[in-house]
Order: sequence, then C-alpha cells, then structure tokens
Amino acid sequence: MKRPQKILVLDDDENDYLLMDYLLRQTYGAGISINWAGTSATASKLVKDDNYDVCLVDYYLNDGTNGLEWAQAMISSLGPECPPLIMLTGIESCETIDLNASESGIADFISKPELTAKQLEHSIRYAIQTRHMLREHLRCEMRFHLFFDHAYEGILLLDQNGKVLQANRSAENMFCYENGTMQGLYIHQLINEFSLEYFLLNNQIAGQETPSVMERMVGKDQRGGVLDLEMAINMAKAGDEIFYSISLIDIKHHLAQQEELAKLAHTDPLTGLMNRRHFRLLADQEFSRAARTQHQLFMMMLDIDHFKKVNDTHGHDVGDQALVAVAEVLKNGIRNMDILARWGGEEFLVLLPETSMAGATLIAERIRQQVSQIKLPKIPEGLTISIGLCEAKPGMELKAATSLADQALYQAKTDGRNRVVHHQ
Repeated sequence: MKRPQKILVLDDDENDYLLMDYLLRQTYGAGISINWAGTSATASKLVKDDNYDVCLVDYYLNDGTNGLEWAQAMISSLGPECPPLIMLTGIESCETIDLNASESGIADFISKPELTAKQLEHSIRYAIQTRHMLREHLRCEMRFHLFFDHAYEGILLLDQNGKVLQANRSAENMFCYENGTMQGLYIHQLINEFSLEYFLLNNQIAGQETPSVMERMVGKDQRGGVLDLEMAINMAKAGDEIFYSISLIDIKHHLAQQEELAKLAHTDPLTGLMNRRHFRLLADQEFSRAARTQHQLFMMMLDIDHFKKVNDTHGHDVGDQALVAVAEVLKNGIRNMDILARWGGEEFLVLLPETSMAGATLIAERIRQQVSQIKLPKIPEGLTISIGLCEAKPGMELKAATSLADQALYQAKTDGRNRVVHHQ
C-alpha cells in the first residue's frame, strides 16, 4: 500500500499553517501526512529525523532568520537528500525574492495571496518529480565518473579535430603518460593508423547518422611500446560541435543514459514537453529579445476541458493518455521558433514570437480543431481544449503575460469552453 505524502510546513504563523493544511487536505484528503514547525530549529530536527516528500517554507520567520537562509542551510547540509523546498511569502511584490530562491535551489516560489489548492498541488507535484529526476541525474553522473575515472579500460574524449580533451587514468597508464599530460595530443600521435576522416567516410557510406563502431588497431605508448587495441568509437553532436569517445570497451549506453537524464532535468516526464522551469528560462530570453527588436510576442495558455471528469470517469492512466495525445497535437501544431511547455496538470503554455494577432489566432484555432479530432478508444466522448491568448506588450514581464493569458483562458471556460479567447 502506498504511504501518504509527508509534508512539512515551516511557518511561524499558525493561521497560515492551518490555511496550508486546509488547502492540502482539499486536494489529497486522507492521502497526506502534515507536520507543522513554528521555528527553523524545529524544522531542521524534523527534516533530519524523517523522510519528507516536500517542505513548504515561509520566507519571513520571527526566530532571527528567514526561510530562504534556512533553506540554503538545509540544501548545503543535506545535499541531494534534502527534500524539495517550496518558498511561500505573504507579500505580492516578490520578483527579487523569487530570483534569489531559484538561484538557491528552491523548487518553486509562491505568493500566498495568489495561492490556490490547484496551484499548490501543481507546485508540489512538480517539486517531487524534479527532485526524483535530479537525484537520478546525480546518480547517473556519479556512475559515469566512476566508470570514467576508475575504469580498468582506457577512455579518451576527443574534439572534432581528433585532439584529446580528456583522458582517464587507465588511458594515461596505458600510453605511459603522467597524470593530466595527455590533453592537447592528437589521436594519430597515439594510434597512427586511426583516421577520423576514414571513420566518418565509412559510416556515411553505411548510412549511419550517428557513427558508432568497434575497431581493432595498433597504437604506441610514449616509450615506443606497441599496443594491440580493440576500441569502441562513438560520435556525438552538441550544436555545431562534434565530439568523439574512444575506449577499449563500449560505454555508449552509459553516455546515452547521462545525456537522457540531463534532458529529463528540463523535460516533463509524461509528455516529453519542456517543463515549467526551463520554459521560464527560455521565455525570459525571448522577452528580452523582443524588447530589443520590438517584434510582437504572444502568449497562449491552453487547458483540456473537463479533464477532472476524464480522470474521474476513466481513470488517471487514461487521463495521462489524453495529456500525451494533446501534447503531440501541440508539438505538431506550432512553429519551430515557438516555445511550448506543460505548465502543470492539464495546462500548457506556448510563447509565439514574431507573429501578429491574426497569425497567433490561426495557430490557436488550428490546434483547437485538431484536438477536437483526437480519437482515443477509452474516451469516446472525445476531447476539447480552451485557449486564452494575449499579446505581451514591450516591457511586459513573463509573469504579467501569463496572468493575462490565464484571464483569457478563464473567459474561454466561462463562455462555454472549446474556444479561443483574446485578452482585451
């Protein structure tokens, strides 16, 4: 039987704690265990003695510290074992605090006057999912370094010209080099018969877009000794740059897993879309670019209609299928330059740069129509989606644009759903 979610609330105001308790039980019912700490000292002891799924932390405390300082201390002390921390405050103007919290490793920041049970549920779910992915990422990174730094086999990492960027200790021992002295060498100095050009040509002829091959070759160590080597050779692209890994064993699956987990750190695990945190990063950059170039920028917020009824009627697995299906329509319905994310629950957010109101409306209407055509065997009644659309005026920040799109979405719901509404 799955244990209840364990949540700690650190707040020196008992009334605020009782509000958190009420909102949490609205969503989770009996499936939650809530503890209250009125001081940072009490909270520190509880966190160290128990395994909490998430901590809700008030920014302002009356015991000589503030919630952010306490959170920073806990993250520093517990590292990846620290439960995800969500910062709360009663003030409405909190951009500076929000920035400091994000830079300190806080999972999310919420203003209490804006808080709803739905928002709190989304934030907790996001924080828990993110912690799980980051812990997996860290474990994979530790495993990678264990293999790379302590592998019995020698491993070389090369740039696109065949220059050694990194060599593990086994490779240095194999080629009789001192620690850290192989960087800057070229692969042909170690294995004279190996040619990157020949390797690429053979793989192009074979029609492989991501070359990977095993080779048997002869190399020489620094003292002139002959080395009979069986090598695994792999190529990876990062933008315009190309990198190669060469090893005596094929560790490609470890590197692929590392790359995949790095991707998961900014990807929603269910839909494969960008997550909220990564969207904010890219959207902030796009807002800055729009301010410089004065091009038009539109925000589109989308919400699946009657999604709770889908979950209640058909189950959460079917609800997940609906989310994935809608996400596919969105991915196929936007332009390459558009920025798409799962915002939380059944909500999605799209940033549309360099377009007009007519262009943004065309995209929104096309998506709405395509969602209504989704056929899922277990949802015979079909799916519809409501869309709120707004223009992000020059100088407007992401939070303000999101709020306007949300207002337009609310109006679309009020007007009967399955429609596109522009914020006036």
